[in-house]
Amino acid sequence: MSRPIFEDPPDNMGKQSGVLLVNWAGASGRETVEMARAYRTAGDRLLHLAGEVGESWEAIDPILFCYRHAVELYLKALFPGSAKNHGLGNLGAALMAQLEGRYRADQVNWLCGRISEIQALDPGSTAFRYADSCHAGADPEIWVDFRHLRAVTHAIFDALERVHGAGNVTRRSTNSGATP
Repeated sequence: MSRPIFEDPPDNMGKQSGVLLVNWAGASGRETVEMARAYRTAGDRLLHLAGEVGESWEAIDPILFCYRHAVELYLKALFPGSAKNHGLGNLGAALMAQLEGRYRADQVNWLCGRISEIQALDPGSTAFRYADSCHAGADPEIWVDFRHLRAVTHAIFDALERVHGAGNVTRRSTNSGATP
């Protein structure tokens, strides 16, 4: 039990269960969109397991944190150099400005509306990480239907993947708060 958790790669990595984390002079060697996909996958797996065992409240915070963080990272992948905070408001507004006229208005409004919904529930990315971090204006009780959550998050992430893959945004900073 005294063996370090984080250690040098073993000689026989292919025969062991684990993952190689790479650090090149402080960079992770991964793209932001890859991290977004990882959080999406983690949220999907947690949601699937929660449904299989009939869990509800025990798993919801980690699931929602993974999905919320995935949205944030997808947006930051679209707008590199974005402010180093967790707000989705400026990023969502920048996305809307970039997508208007390129996609159907109802699709853009739907996607940006879901991002706004997440921002309103968890403006600082803390509501699903800390027990005492719900903001004062939050509803005292809300219902999260797991099937609906799965369908909506898949639609959000699939849309963001298409936008990312198509290069349909001007990849520039949203640091100033103004939409690009």
